[in-house]
Amino acid sequence: MERGKEPVESIAAFERARRVRWWLLGAALAIATSCSAGGESGGAANNYDALMRVADRARESGDPSNAVPIYQRAHEINPREPEPLVRIGQSLLQAGNVPEAAASFQEALKLRPSDPEALRGLGGALIAMNQPELALEQYEAALRAEPGDARALNGAGVALDLLGRPDEAQVRYDAALKADPANLAARNNFGLSLISTGRYPEAILLLQDAAGQPGANSRTRGNLALAYGLQGDMPQAMRWLRADMDEPSAQRYLAYFGQLRSATPEVRAASIRANPEYYPSGRR
Repeated sequence: MERGKEPVESIAAFERARRVRWWLLGAALAIATSCSAGGESGGAANNYDALMRVADRARESGDPSNAVPIYQRAHEINPREPEPLVRIGQSLLQAGNVPEAAASFQEALKLRPSDPEALRGLGGALIAMNQPELALEQYEAALRAEPGDARALNGAGVALDLLGRPDEAQVRYDAALKADPANLAARNNFGLSLISTGRYPEAILLLQDAAGQPGANSRTRGNLALAYGLQGDMPQAMRWLRADMDEPSAQRYLAYFGQLRSATPEVRAASIRANPEYYPSGRR
């Protein structure tokens, strides 16, 4: 459980988000109205681009639900272009609507069967639907379209880990980090995979540097705490847990680490894979 923000900050953030939402909806309405009226020559193409920009801004500002109808309008203007369908899928996945996200990625792939972004998106949706074997097929196809792509390599690693093939998964994570050393998702997933196979010192080395970076998140620190806890260094584990949790929550996680330490390697690895706190569906 992450620390909450102060009430005043939360209200201010809500007001900012509300203003941005209304601006986005107003801009989309103005663009759609212009398109319906015909606009100037080439207006449809211009409106398509403008709608995509507005929808991208909504999605990137954390408002995927309002981005979806704007992308849908862009798709109506240019039904042969898969990009709006891919963005709809990404927005739905961001909002937690996984089955509809998968369907949107599949529709995009009907228009462009080897689209790497759609393949990666479908792979992520299938991971979230607990279908790692099918997800792996999508990531492999994405790698055929874009060899060496760090995001597809990372996704393939997640699928392989969930299939109980950590040695193969770790090869993919390593390749992803060689292709993109700043890929925090691949570093997190590589570290967790090393933890699941009992390679705690290597996991700590991999995660420690990342945990101190400005872009580090609670997942990185949580994985580092897990590595320390399973290695038996409970003071260090508690240090990293306290960075994101209150004391009772940190103590509960410390107890969980103790239970994992006393389990067999097979049970420990299965428990880590099954725990969404450490193996979330979004590890793409």
